[in-house]
Amino acid sequence: MTASKEALIVVVAKAPQVGNVKTRLCPPLTHEQAARLYTGFLLDTIEIALGVPGCAVKAVCPTPHDAGQLAGLLPTEVGYFVQPATGLTAALSSSFEQGLTEGYKKIFCISSDNPTLPAHYLQEAVETLDRPGIDLVMGPSEDGGYYLIGAKKLYPELFADMVWSTDTVLSETLVRAEKRGLRHHRLPLWYDLDTGQELARFALELAAAPAVSNGHRAPAPHTRPLLIELEILKDAR
Repeated sequence: MTASKEALIVVVAKAPQVGNVKTRLCPPLTHEQAARLYTGFLLDTIEIALGVPGCAVKAVCPTPHDAGQLAGLLPTEVGYFVQPATGLTAALSSSFEQGLTEGYKKIFCISSDNPTLPAHYLQEAVETLDRPGIDLVMGPSEDGGYYLIGAKKLYPELFADMVWSTDTVLSETLVRAEKRGLRHHRLPLWYDLDTGQELARFALELAAAPAVSNGHRAPAPHTRPLLIELEILKDAR
């Protein structure tokens, strides 16, 4: 466990391999463009996580090959580990197992395509899990899934035999949590970046944000220049 950091944020990641990431964005993008954008999404998501006080950040990846590619991509302060089996169930379960084994008291798993996720959502998750009577924190996605799950223990039944990538993932998870007697807190709603429509929405939101404001960079500093290069976003600098 990193000194003075009791919470761990695990980003569920893949290596940005052409044809293996963000394929639902193709079309309108090519597979190469989608892979480049995914790199921006991942780096921006990690940067947001690194900004949360008191939290260490790691990535979980599906294969040693992914780990080898991510090793040269991730910031030096971000660790990574390989999940023991394929699939999201293994990624989430092993993230909790790994974090708890290393001595972290609170584990949070987030998806890797949240380049503009408000940092205060993550901060709220960390603070809320310290409240008496809260066992679980969920960040709901507009598509019926979730962008964050956090707890102080591993609850395998929340992940086992789940049918992922459906609009019932969140509701099914909460049903399982209720059966287990877990009390949960729900964060504000957010959205994924899986479809061309969601990408267009994301670009419009970035276009409305100034490139520099009060000395601070605009949101999604890694993704923004890629969108400009791909002519999805006009250069407003």
